[in-house]
Amino acid sequence: MDFNTNYTPEQQAFRIAISGWLDEHAPKNLRFPPDGSPLNAETQAIVKEFRLKLGEKGWLAPSWPREIGGGGLSTSFDVVLMEEMRRFDMPSMGDNTRWVPAMMVWGTDEQKKRFITPSLRGETITWQTFNEPDSGSDFATVHTTAVPEEGGYRITGTKAFITGRFDPDYLVTLAVTDPERPRRYNLGVFMIDATLPGIEIKTMRMLMGSERRVFFDNVFVPDDCLIGPPFQGWEIAYSIIEAERGGAAFRLSEDGTIESIYTYLKDQRSEQP
Repeated sequence: MDFNTNYTPEQQAFRIAISGWLDEHAPKNLRFPPDGSPLNAETQAIVKEFRLKLGEKGWLAPSWPREIGGGGLSTSFDVVLMEEMRRFDMPSMGDNTRWVPAMMVWGTDEQKKRFITPSLRGETITWQTFNEPDSGSDFATVHTTAVPEEGGYRITGTKAFITGRFDPDYLVTLAVTDPERPRRYNLGVFMIDATLPGIEIKTMRMLMGSERRVFFDNVFVPDDCLIGPPFQGWEIAYSIIEAERGGAAFRLSEDGTIESIYTYLKDQRSEQP
């Protein structure tokens, strides 16, 4: 049985073009923590510049439609691009796009334009902030609250177990919009500007790697940052989680902890006699 991968002439030609472009534009000799910790400001700036170049070509989301910022490539060419990208020693691209399909379904036209294309073009980085210190990934026990007031919501709570190596521009966040409603029918999903007053992000050291925590202290979020109806957050959040198990934009990894464990095991193996 032949387990070798056979490439078409078109794929081979694409590989040559991709390889030359990456040799010219990909950052070299980067220094980043092997334990999955956040990148320093200088390294973030270098990689973000490269992300913009990838995004201009649609190569952050190579097989996604061009009209929303993707590359419009078939999966056969997407594979070649991923293989060539892996030649370079780089941290994750920070391209969490699992929320995009949900935004396409539940978002308004204005929200799609404001959030999706900049993300796929490499202009913004979004963190998924669903989990909490006391409830983990049990969305039914979320404690973060979004109290409605004129023009928006006041959000208070803590999100945990985030492994982003880049500082975020946006936070896609799950919060209780009405504590009087039954669990699972009382949640909303918000796309929150990470620079809003009242938001604090801390790095928590772990045995291997680190986690980031986000603290919301009475943060005012405008109405137009709510994705979908105010009580449909359970369904929307789980549709985002489901996207983790399907196809997505190219990434070496979005999880610094997994990266750090892989690097550690690889180094240990190479040191064995």
